[in-house]
Amino acid sequence: MNRSDRRVADRRRDASKTNGERRRTDRRTERGDRRGEERLPLELWMEELAGDDIYFRRSGNIASGGVFFDRAIPHPLGTVVTLKFALPGDREMVVARGEVVSAAAAGEGLGMGVKFVHVEGDGQKRIRAFLKSA
Repeated sequence: MNRSDRRVADRRRDASKTNGERRRTDRRTERGDRRGEERLPLELWMEELAGDDIYFRRSGNIASGGVFFDRAIPHPLGTVVTLKFALPGDREMVVARGEVVSAAAAGEGLGMGVKFVHVEGDGQKRIRAFLKSA
């Protein structure tokens, strides 16, 4: 199969996808998966402070480097937030400052990824221990 035939075959295959499927696939290909660690699916209520506003959000998954809120109306990329949460089985709160690094685009639904940029005290160690034990 020559190069032209491959392009035609690729277009036909892509034409069978819905627009949403094509956008999701293209976005993953363009940006790649920048996460360097495994994420654990975890629904956990977190308090989020963004400027003077306080939100209560439920996480979709967590890793040692950040969290994804799958049902959140996202903040703009680069927004700095403070998150407060208690891991299952741990009474002490984890306090982490984070930056919004991914957000659902208009028309793509909800969702927002926050990368931890600073975790107070031994919070990072406790997150890692929790993930290892899960």
